[in-house]
Amino acid sequence: MAPMLILALLALLGSTTAKRLQVSGTNLTYGDEVVFLSGSNIAWHNYGYDFGNGAYDGTIATWVQEIADAGGNSIRVWVHVEGDNTPNYDTDGFVTACDRTGTFENDVLSLLDAAEESNVVVNLCMWNAAVLRNQKTIDLLYDDAKLDAYIENCLTPLMETIKGHPALGSYEVFNEPEGIVLVESNTDPCYDTTQIGVQGAGWAGNEIPMENILRFIGRQNQAVRSIDPETLITIGAWSQFSANDVFPNSNNFYTDTCLNQAAGGSDAHIDYYQMHTYDWLEAWTIDAPFTVDAPDYVLDKPLVIGEFASVRGAGTPLPDLLVYAYEHGYNGAWTWHFNGEGDVTDTREDQVEALGYLVGRTDNGFIDFTVE
Repeated sequence: MAPMLILALLALLGSTTAKRLQVSGTNLTYGDEVVFLSGSNIAWHNYGYDFGNGAYDGTIATWVQEIADAGGNSIRVWVHVEGDNTPNYDTDGFVTACDRTGTFENDVLSLLDAAEESNVVVNLCMWNAAVLRNQKTIDLLYDDAKLDAYIENCLTPLMETIKGHPALGSYEVFNEPEGIVLVESNTDPCYDTTQIGVQGAGWAGNEIPMENILRFIGRQNQAVRSIDPETLITIGAWSQFSANDVFPNSNNFYTDTCLNQAAGGSDAHIDYYQMHTYDWLEAWTIDAPFTVDAPDYVLDKPLVIGEFASVRGAGTPLPDLLVYAYEHGYNGAWTWHFNGEGDVTDTREDQVEALGYLVGRTDNGFIDFTVE
């Protein structure tokens, strides 16, 4: 083949390669532009029953379009949650597939396709540790053979189905792993949870050692990265207390060192940090994200405020919270949450209105970008 023809073919192939959400230093980028992830949590339509076994009904895709129409560019969606619907466990607690009907992987793919059409990138949050009651899911944190079965029979086929998708922004093993942690002292700071225990960690009552939690996270991070190394990975820390080492009341459990050590290898790390923040007794906790600038945490990776709401925002209107995040060095902010259920969430209408306040801004990252 003539050299010029080869070059032309390579150029054509390069032009059709999907863009992906990426990290550049402490910035998030899409294509060649620094971006700010402005959007909402769609934690669930039907809690734990949105994907697989015939449950996917397209409602979430409709909400994605509503978020896009409001000016948002990203969502965070929960997938397995506690494990009541997916993955499929046998009677001994081993995962045999993602679901009984074989539709799970394509359900997630359908959401990503809809997100791409809406110019929205998706963060897939797989499990919920703010509440975790399914014993078969809990067993995955103690039994490596059972975790291996999940990785082989569900996580791997899922990632093989969705790898390279331009709307697949990032993967997140756990929402708020601090909920299930055992509060205990340890000579290794990666596993010493006494400090975050003082701040309220362990509320779910499962009392699982931090070493087990970090291994559970790190092993799945490794599996995802081995299949699709361009998919970013994050973790939904419940607060600033567990995701930085700068302030004296905090301890960062999600460093490369801690995750790789617990997983027993490399590539268990996250690519960007994510903190959640709600007020307590109508005041922000000390050093909360809406009281400091992102660089004050001295993290070596981007930082997204993954959950917040004005109804638990120390009296601050929702648009002001979004603007604060944008103007104080954060790389994204996701309102909680779009179905509007519960007493810790803003209404869908308020979230839609607030997202409009960042439309068109580029000074601290592009809000408008094309997913392709």
